[in-house]
Amino acid sequence: MTDAPLAGRSASSGTLTVALLEDDMVLCLCMETLFEDWGMLLVSAPTPAALLDALNGEAPDVLVADFHLGRHGKAPESVRAVLMKISPAVPVIITTGDESAATQAEIRGAGWHFLPKPYDPESLRTLILTVLGRAI
Repeated sequence: MTDAPLAGRSASSGTLTVALLEDDMVLCLCMETLFEDWGMLLVSAPTPAALLDALNGEAPDVLVADFHLGRHGKAPESVRAVLMKISPAVPVIITTGDESAATQAEIRGAGWHFLPKPYDPESLRTLILTVLGRAI
């Protein structure tokens, strides 16, 4: 999990910053290495407050969140709390193993992107780049 502020990094550097709201800290640690290999900065935390602290007031290029955040609730409320503080314009990708029509409707109804679990890491990378309008 990254708790370091984004000081020294700028949008002009070309580095994509991905915020990850995920309660599985082992997954967060694994994802950091993966994102580093992709040339992206990953800022991860298990709660909205911790993620906002880690972002240090900077808006990421994209926010990825697990739909079920364990004892921290569900993504819709948590994601809205983060977006209110950073920018409602940040694109959101929600990952979940719950592929029910109701869950998908809730995610898409909020204007967010849906990525079913389990997913292959390259699928996440491709979706991030597609959402941001970047060449793959």
